[in-house]
Amino acid sequence: ESIFELGKIKTRMVCFETIVPVHGCPGLFILLLNIFFPGVGTIISSCMGRSGIVCTQLLIGILQLLLAAFLIGWIWSIWWGCLIYGKVKDTHGNYHRP
Repeated sequence: ESIFELGKIKTRMVCFETIVPVHGCPGLFILLLNIFFPGVGTIISSCMGRSGIVCTQLLIGILQLLLAAFLIGWIWSIWWGCLIYGKVKDTHGNYHRP
């Protein structure tokens, strides 16, 4: 874990968490982004973690983006978007499948 500063905003970078749980509607938005723009939803969701930027998920999103030209990145991106959407948290912090 490391802390770095972006302008006036301090954020932490966590490297061992993989799938970042998101709340409600953004989970569906991230899934749709991953379907139509492989890797972009994963990259965006890596910045939505409560503990800061999740570098493992950021790296996965970049790899999905780069490998999309070979179709494997696109398939991986859709699968990863489904995993993120499946880990949606409700308002009480409990995980559930929508």
